[in-house]
Amino acid sequence: MSSTPEQNRTSEKIGLSPEDGAEVLLPGIEAISGETSGSKRIITTLWTAADKGLVMLYGAAVVVIPLHFGILQDNEFGTWQLFQVLFLSISLFGDYLLLQPMVKFASEHEADARPIITAGGLLYITAVLLLAAPFSLFPEFWSDVLKTGAIGREAFVWIVPTVLATIGRNIAIRVLQIDLQIVRIFLLDLVYFGGFITFMFLGWQDGSFQTTIDMVMYNFWSLAASSLVGALLCGRLIVPVVRGVAQGIRKIIGIAHHQGGTGLMTIIQQNVDVIIVSGTRGSAAAGIYAVARIFYRVFEALREAAQLLLISATSNAWSRNEIDRVKDLTVLSTAALAAILYPGTLLLIILSPIAIPLILPESNFAEAVVPFQWLIASGVPMPFVIVPSAVLLGIGETRDLVTGMALGTGVMVLSGLLLTWLFGAEGMAIAVLLGNTTIALILTSRMNRYIDFSFRSVMHRIRHFGNDARSRWQNRRGNSA
Repeated sequence: MSSTPEQNRTSEKIGLSPEDGAEVLLPGIEAISGETSGSKRIITTLWTAADKGLVMLYGAAVVVIPLHFGILQDNEFGTWQLFQVLFLSISLFGDYLLLQPMVKFASEHEADARPIITAGGLLYITAVLLLAAPFSLFPEFWSDVLKTGAIGREAFVWIVPTVLATIGRNIAIRVLQIDLQIVRIFLLDLVYFGGFITFMFLGWQDGSFQTTIDMVMYNFWSLAASSLVGALLCGRLIVPVVRGVAQGIRKIIGIAHHQGGTGLMTIIQQNVDVIIVSGTRGSAAAGIYAVARIFYRVFEALREAAQLLLISATSNAWSRNEIDRVKDLTVLSTAALAAILYPGTLLLIILSPIAIPLILPESNFAEAVVPFQWLIASGVPMPFVIVPSAVLLGIGETRDLVTGMALGTGVMVLSGLLLTWLFGAEGMAIAVLLGNTTIALILTSRMNRYIDFSFRSVMHRIRHFGNDARSRWQNRRGNSA
C-alpha cells in the first residue's frame, strides 16, 4: 500500500521511510522484515537510554544540590516537592488522557498526521489549563489545605505559568515520538534537564539560589526553553491546521476516557505510596521511604522509554493487520527488557546493604535498605507491566489496560494501608510489589486475547538470545583462529 503525501513529506523531512519507525526496538530484537539495519536499532535504543539517563541525573541533582549543600530547609524543599507533584500530575494526566491517543492515531498506516496533532494539542492545552487554574487562582486556599504556609502561597501562583511553559515541550515530545525521532527528543530533554541543573549549580555558586521560588523559576525558564526548542525541532508538523480537526478530536475522545483512567492509575501509583507512609507512620518514615524510592524511578524511566519505542510501532503494525509482527514486537521487547532487568535486580538487592549507606551516609538512611530491596524486587514483574501497557495502547485496547491498572492499583493501596500500619515503610514497599505483580498477571492474560503472549514465550526468547550470543562468540573465535 502506498503512503499518503503528508507521510511522504514528513518522511523526507526526517530521512526515514514511513515503515522505518516500526523496526526500531530494544536491544537484541531483530527486525521482522529486515528493512532496517541492526546498527540503526541499536543506536536508537542507546539514544533512548541516554534520554532516560537525563531523568535519573536530574532526580539526583534536584536532591543533592538543595539539600546536601544546605540551601533549602526541610519545609522549603517539601513545598518544592509538593509543587512538582501537582504540576507533574496535571501534565502527566493530560498526556495520558490526550497526547498518547494522539500518537496512536497519528502513527497508523496512511494516517493524515497534522489534523490529529492539531486536535490532540488543542484538547491537551484546554485540559491542563482547566486543571491548573484552581491552584493559581486560589493559592491561599490550597496553601491552607496542604499546610505549606507563605512559601506555598507564593509557589502555587506559578502553577498555571509553569503548565503554559511546558505545553510546547510535551506536545513536541509526542509529535517526535510518532516517527521515533529519539535524537531530537533527547535534545529537547537536554535543554530542560540540563538547563535546570545548570541554573541550580550556578545559583549555588554565586549565592543567588536561596528559596523555593528560585527552584520554581529555574523550572519555569528551563521548560520554556525546552518548549521553544521542541517547536523548532518539530517544524511544520506542530503548526495547527483546520482540515480534519473535528474528526481528529472525535477519534481521540473516543478512547481518551479509558486512557485517562490508565493515566490516573499511573499517577496514583507514582505518588500515593509516599502519602500512605506519611499518613500512617509519620514524616520520618516517609523520608526513609522516599530515599529508598529514588532508585525505583528507573522503572518509571523504562516505562517511558517503552512508550517512546513501542506505541507508534505497534499502532502502525496493527493498523496494517500484521498480527504476527505485533506478537514479535511484544514478546521480543519483553524478553529483552527481562534479560536486562533480572540480573540487575538480583545484583541491586544483594549489594544494597553496602551501596545505600555509601551513597546516603546519614545513619537513619540505613533503614532504607529493606524497603529498597522490596521495591527493586518489582523488577521481576515489571517487564510484563511495561511492554503490555505500551502495546495495548498501541493496538487501541485501552479498556483492558485500564482494567489491569485499576485492579493492580487497588491491590497496592489496600495492602499498603494494612502492611504499612503493621511493618512501616517496608510494608508499603511490599505492597508496591504486590500491585505490580497483579498488574503483570492481568495484562499478560489480556494480551492473550489478541496475540500468543506468556511468561513461557518470553523465557523462550531470552534463551534464544543466549544461543545467538554463544553462536556469534564461537564464530568469532573460529574466524580469529
